Amino acid sequence: MNRITTAASHRIVAAAIKCSWAVQAAGERKQALGERMETWAHRLAVRWGCVDTVLATVTSEALSR
Repeated sequence: MNRITTAASHRIVAAAIKCSWAVQAAGERKQALGERMETWAHRLAVRWGCVDTVLATVTSEALSR
């Protein structure tokens, strides 16, 4: 009985770790997307001569949706 319980707990822990890695990876992808959007907004602001803070606000609002 102890072996079964130990094996089951190991599988549950392994599944929880894999799930947490997936969540972390998704967060990292969203962070990378945000950085690319900021870079794009900055280049656009330079080209148009706009205020970068306005575009950064719009970018962060778009990412939060």
